[in-house]
Amino acid sequence: VSTQSTGKSGGLAPEVLPIQPYGKSFFKYVCERFNITDSSKETESDEEVEHLQDSDIVIDLKYIKSLSATEWKDQDHYRVLGIPNLRVQSSTKDVKKAYRFMVLKCHPDKSKGNTKVNEEAFTCIQKAYEQLCTIEGKRAYDSIDPFFDDDVPNVTEYNKQNFFKVYGPVIERNAQWSCNKNIPRLGTEGDSIEKVNEFYNLWFDFNSWREYSYLDEEERDKAECKEERRYIDKANKQERAKRKKEEMTRIRELVNNCYACDPRIKQFNEERKKRKQEAKQAKQEAYRQEQEAVRLRKEEEERIKKEQEELRQKEAKEKAEAEKKERQKQNKLLKVERKKLRENVKGQNYFCAADSNNIVQAMENLELLLLGLSLDDMKSLNGLTADIPALTSKYNSLLDAQLKEQEDKKRENLVKAKQSQEEHKEQTQNSDKFTTPDIALLVKAVKIFPPGTVNRWNTIADYLNQHSTVTRNYDNQDVIKKVKKLQSGEDADLKSKVNAQAYENFEKSQKQRIDEVQAGGGISNRDTVNSALKSEPEAPKNKGPWTPEEQKLLEEALKKYPAAAGPERWDNIAAHVATRSKKMCMKRYKDLVEQIKAKKAKQ
Repeated sequence: VSTQSTGKSGGLAPEVLPIQPYGKSFFKYVCERFNITDSSKETESDEEVEHLQDSDIVIDLKYIKSLSATEWKDQDHYRVLGIPNLRVQSSTKDVKKAYRFMVLKCHPDKSKGNTKVNEEAFTCIQKAYEQLCTIEGKRAYDSIDPFFDDDVPNVTEYNKQNFFKVYGPVIERNAQWSCNKNIPRLGTEGDSIEKVNEFYNLWFDFNSWREYSYLDEEERDKAECKEERRYIDKANKQERAKRKKEEMTRIRELVNNCYACDPRIKQFNEERKKRKQEAKQAKQEAYRQEQEAVRLRKEEEERIKKEQEELRQKEAKEKAEAEKKERQKQNKLLKVERKKLRENVKGQNYFCAADSNNIVQAMENLELLLLGLSLDDMKSLNGLTADIPALTSKYNSLLDAQLKEQEDKKRENLVKAKQSQEEHKEQTQNSDKFTTPDIALLVKAVKIFPPGTVNRWNTIADYLNQHSTVTRNYDNQDVIKKVKKLQSGEDADLKSKVNAQAYENFEKSQKQRIDEVQAGGGISNRDTVNSALKSEPEAPKNKGPWTPEEQKLLEEALKKYPAAAGPERWDNIAAHVATRSKKMCMKRYKDLVEQIKAKKAKQ
């Protein structure tokens, strides 16, 4: 909607204003859309709607005359007013109309017909009208209407097969207690899942207007003081809350049983399960196809890689063969040129005088030169056969260069060998300074002479020199340096060797003591039976792979000694296997369990 307003320039400009929904129609739409109860509308409908006709009123004189005014709460008010068929569906207008009709027909003073009743019976008619003429009073009596069926059908096979026939009337009957007049009914078998879900959502959140003030045992108006009224109100409130809770429990049981028997829910669940299964299968199929694609891609990559590797190996093989042929060709040429050069040099008497005694040395020099010369150098020498002076000059120059190179290599090798010997000697001296027994003595001395001892390091060095089995001259600097290395962990292997040596010495001493005991026919004074038995060496155990026989013995022992055998189980198993220790048996069992788990995981 736009309106016109005056701008700064004096002209009219449109102005947009928001439109807010309003009115009875919109209010009705909101109430229906969000299931909101309009109490004012309900009150108006109860007061305005009229269902009763004069012909519908039935006067039960026998029942009315049998009533007592003192027991008016136990009477059927609708039957007293002549509308037993309408009951909760009747409005306050119907009640007023029925009361006026009963007054005309049954009043003890005004009525002249045969429907006239006495004062006590008319009092019951008045009490019925007073109870039903107001919304609150009518709801209080309707909530405890003795003719209302509160039964809840159970979950049985018959009720599941006849679901709509059994639960339809029950839902329709209990819908009258809902504060929401638009609460859905049970529906039909062809309803959509949205409609069914809406039905159960509203019924699981059922809001009942049913209340139980009519059953109050104590009347508040009869209280004599304020404290008594408070007590009566509290007692009545607690009793109403208890009955209200029982009613809501009944409604929830009804909805739960209805949900359990509803064939539509079963159908929807089966369809949902089927869709879920189809989606799962589709996902599995997609995963299978993906894995298949990965497998094919991997196989293709492996095939290409294999072909490339085969091609590379083929090329490498061809190259190696070509290089081999080239080497053979070069060796053959070298052999020819060497033979030719050897003959040429021999023809020149190895470039020595006729009476020279150095021919053997010259021959050795020739062979040395032949080993070091290249093919081109040999060809160049063989090409100078006609020019003897040039051949002699070049031959001697090449020979001198070869001898010099050989001498340099020898000198270099000697230097390296000398350096290696010196390093080895130094390492030997440093490593042999402290032997394994001496390190054990050093550890013992450090414990004997703790920090704070006067001249501690000198005392430890004197102790080592005195008790060492090898003649050594240790000083305080050697001791300090070695202790620092041991503490820093540089000689961790050496420390482990010392510990192993100490354990071996202990075992030897124990074995010697046992031998002494056995040789003497008894146990010595310093030993006990337990120590002698404990120190007895165990039988050697097999440390190689498990044989089929050992595996069979292990399986038999596991069956013979189950987990309930107690703490001695693995000792018994090891004794049964005999060739394996307790730890070996336990480790083998763990390996077998892991193998079985891995096999199951692959499946």
